[in-house]
Amino acid sequence: MPGRRSGGRRTSQSQSRSIVENFRRGDKIQVFSAGRQLDGNGTFIRAEGGFLVWEDNSGNRNTTSLESISVRRLRKRSC
Repeated sequence: MPGRRSGGRRTSQSQSRSIVENFRRGDKIQVFSAGRQLDGNGTFIRAEGGFLVWEDNSGNRNTTSLESISVRRLRKRSC
């Protein structure tokens, strides 16, 4: 059908929604790009507009595109 995309990349909005559903502000995370860890461990702040906003252990706030990264939680949240 014209105007419809099949397969391919998810939109930035759906990527952000997926990250937000799996992580909460304050979760300890590791961020990877192309299988390599970026800037050590950090803290999840939010995902918005196709970007992950997180703070590294040095206190630097980072904004990283969600298009080519993976994120891993370091510890489980307590209920």
